[in-house]
Amino acid sequence: MLSSVHSADDIRIVEKEARSLSEAGHDVTVVARSPRPSDPGRIEFKLIEVPPVPRWKRPWVAGRAALALARATGADVVQFHDPELIPFALRLKSRRCRVIYDVHEDVPADIYSKKWIPRWMQPIVAFGMELVERKTACRFDAIIAATPAIAQRFRDFGAAVTLVRNSVRLNEFIEPTDNAPRKRQAVYVGHVSFNRGLVEMVEACEAAGLPLVLAGSIGVAEADWLKSVSGDVVHRGKLDRSEIATLLNESLIGLCLFHHEPNHLHAMPTKIFEYMAAGTAVITSDLPRSKEIVEAAGCGFSVSLDDKDELVERIALLAGEPEQAIKVGQAGRVAVVRDYNWQHDAAELKNLYEKLAS
Repeated sequence: MLSSVHSADDIRIVEKEARSLSEAGHDVTVVARSPRPSDPGRIEFKLIEVPPVPRWKRPWVAGRAALALARATGADVVQFHDPELIPFALRLKSRRCRVIYDVHEDVPADIYSKKWIPRWMQPIVAFGMELVERKTACRFDAIIAATPAIAQRFRDFGAAVTLVRNSVRLNEFIEPTDNAPRKRQAVYVGHVSFNRGLVEMVEACEAAGLPLVLAGSIGVAEADWLKSVSGDVVHRGKLDRSEIATLLNESLIGLCLFHHEPNHLHAMPTKIFEYMAAGTAVITSDLPRSKEIVEAAGCGFSVSLDDKDELVERIALLAGEPEQAIKVGQAGRVAVVRDYNWQHDAAELKNLYEKLAS
């Protein structure tokens, strides 16, 4: 039996990996705090029950519960994501279980975006996480890295690394056509927050006279701020995969305006690949990796968030020439089919599991 152990709230990536392993003939159990999907298929879901406890105590409580459920599965291979589960994963490793650390974020860099950690403590916590990952990486049977930058970081630690990008399943998106109708609107899909460009998106779309549709979870402060906005902005909340695909297929422009924070610098946001798969023109901030992907594909523009006029001009340009925007979006679809689809990355994941399970 193969088991993926996670306690992250966002289970979308986990579910995608689990489905690929299940389709390859493995028995898969997912241990998580998130709800079961409506159609789990052959995947067994075990939910972690975490009683109301202080934030500092939550990782310990969730970790102990995850460890107990993981042991109960009798799995040959255990894959975990949350860095706070490292001590518990090492206990599984001591019981001769094969363990994979699945790294989707640059954890030390991500510490600096955690507002609940006092600013003066962030360098200390980041250094501590760097040290923990450096000292434990080689003790796991494999590291799965979501980006080339993360992969190189763990290779520098001497770990065995497999690159499995969080690319997209093409069958989730309708193949766009030149004559398919698209609404004159911009869209953003994902967690809605200030450091992911909420203010910039709202103000730029208002200045360009373009409606903006937001879809995803949102923080309390961001929701309060959004209530004060007078522009044409709609927040549709969390959508399922088919609803996201429909929204993207009917929208003209997809926005991804992440700020220049340490964990964003070399990220490969899945939403960019989703926009491209749906044939939606992309406008992204000029983060190195995002800029490279969009400009290489010719599927949109990257702009500096310091230049608000350029951002408004780029949005207005695509909104004012819908036929050109559709053509640009088609280039993104071609790039996803060629380079960024899950079929390739799922093969890397399956090969790793076959190697470890044997």
